[in-house]
Amino acid sequence: MLYGLIVFIAFLLLGDFLAALLDWPVPGSVMGMLLLFIVLVLRGGITAELKQSSKGLLPYLPLFIVPASVGIVNYMDVVREEGLLIVTAMIVSLAVGIPVCGWLAQKAMAMKSGGRS
Repeated sequence: MLYGLIVFIAFLLLGDFLAALLDWPVPGSVMGMLLLFIVLVLRGGITAELKQSSKGLLPYLPLFIVPASVGIVNYMDVVREEGLLIVTAMIVSLAVGIPVCGWLAQKAMAMKSGGRS
């Protein structure tokens, strides 16, 4: 389990480093997850150590969301000024994102089952 945690932390730090180096408006943790995803796709799957570590962290996933949810209190003035725009953007992104994810899942399942649609 320790090996998997070290791999996760290494990709987090690598993502933070790249985000700071490239000065992109993407959080380092997101870049680290993207890099980990790319490595796992190129390797052809997840290792047993990473699977064990991820299963160990999964019950604590809601705790990772709490700081972001509580942090919105610091930006209440932005929410008051741009609340309608934020809600509109959330609704539009959901209206577009859910069908696209469903379509991609169907395509992935069709590819896995031998190309039948």
